Amino acid sequence: MKTQMRFQKYLCLAMIILGAIATLYAFCYCTGSMVKLGQTLDNSFESFFDASDGKYDATLYVEIQSFNNLLMYFGIAMILLAVLLYITSCNKRRNYYVSNYVAIGLCAGGNIVMSVVSLVLNGIWRSKFLNVDFVEWEAYWDNRIASRPGANIVKQYSESTAAFDIGFVVYILVILASVALILNLVWKIKLMQGEKKLLANENLAGGVV
Repeated sequence: MKTQMRFQKYLCLAMIILGAIATLYAFCYCTGSMVKLGQTLDNSFESFFDASDGKYDATLYVEIQSFNNLLMYFGIAMILLAVLLYITSCNKRRNYYVSNYVAIGLCAGGNIVMSVVSLVLNGIWRSKFLNVDFVEWEAYWDNRIASRPGANIVKQYSESTAAFDIGFVVYILVILASVALILNLVWKIKLMQGEKKLLANENLAGGVV
């Protein structure tokens, strides 16, 4: 039982850390190549370059903000669900009760659902970013720099998908931790049943004596 209790302590801590990482990731989602793409928007949020048919332009940066906000809400929800584990003492209780089952079910189930949704939508937005008209984007900066010789203009252009790819790692880790939380509950139940059986046998033996 001591090993299991130590494991549940670290697992609850891992859930709150992963929730914090997911929230931090949401705040960093539109950095890197996406923020560079946003540099080619005018004050009316229109793209400075015209994409070819079927391609995306800089307005993608504006469109993705709603998903970015969703990731932020999901991250905050993950933290709150992890806090629920501490409120119900899932991290230190020797025996679990109804409140612990509810807390673990909400935390694990909620995290899995939010992570799957995030993974699917993140993949969709990644595909859209890869369909940006990079040729026109790069040409825009080449023309801007060429039109102002000697000016200190940094070329804001990048095809990196790192911001999207990190998300796959983050949410897969959340899913794995959530599955571990469920398996830990099964482990706990078996140990509790074993303890009850052992106590019952000891009481029976004491009665016979």
